[in-house]
Amino acid sequence: MLVRTFQRLVRVDKLYTDGRLLGDWSLVVPGYEPAYRGMVAAMARAGVDTGGRPPIWGWHGRLTLGDAAMLFNAEHELSLGFATLDLAAPDELVVRSDYGAWNDYMSDVFEGKPAEWDPAGRPAQVPAQICLPFLLAEWVLAVRPLPTSGWEDLDWSLPA
Repeated sequence: MLVRTFQRLVRVDKLYTDGRLLGDWSLVVPGYEPAYRGMVAAMARAGVDTGGRPPIWGWHGRLTLGDAAMLFNAEHELSLGFATLDLAAPDELVVRSDYGAWNDYMSDVFEGKPAEWDPAGRPAQVPAQICLPFLLAEWVLAVRPLPTSGWEDLDWSLPA
């Protein structure tokens, strides 16, 4: 399956150096860990073992610079250097879900409501949210660095 992911350039370097990129709890935004643990559990129920690590997030479908800006603060995160990676990920390692449903689930977790993540709970929107247990360098089809400045001059509808 064609999967696109936004990754920090230092993580892309690590992927090529190690041949493999794993999720890392130290990179999870503080407060998001309980929701991510729900995704790890849902992936295990779907037969995809992350080894207890957070998933690698991606998308199936068209991504724009605006999507990157929505997910990351341009001046504070994107300015540090990110890239879009196109991957040929094995279907059996892909857990597909709906980003809107994921945000609803995270909201419930933050509010202390009982919640269990079910990726199959709603049909996935396009682009579909994808979670992978890891990335392998051999899956990479393309790496496109994202702009690190000049956002006021960008066409945010352009492909990322």
